[in-house]
Amino acid sequence: MILAVVGLVGAAGWVVTAWAVRAGKHWAPVLATVALVAGAGIAAGGLGVVDTSGDVGLAPVLGWLQVLPVVAGALAVVQLWRGRARSDTAGGTR
Repeated sequence: MILAVVGLVGAAGWVVTAWAVRAGKHWAPVLATVALVAGAGIAAGGLGVVDTSGDVGLAPVLGWLQVLPVVAGALAVVQLWRGRARSDTAGGTR
């Protein structure tokens, strides 16, 4: 249940970020970076969660599957910041 809620909140964050980028909001790269850091923290937590019995809380496959959206998000954030840097040096208005 908790993974579903975290997934929905993460998806909502990226949808808002995509809207902000499309609308040309100057704060969109910052929001994307915050979403990425939060997602990376949650994914890292998922990899390291230990059950009360001492066993790993999530199956390793599920833990590593949580990392895949972080990789995609990191690529998107890098592109956002690169695009912003290009438009700032080209005299663009953001």
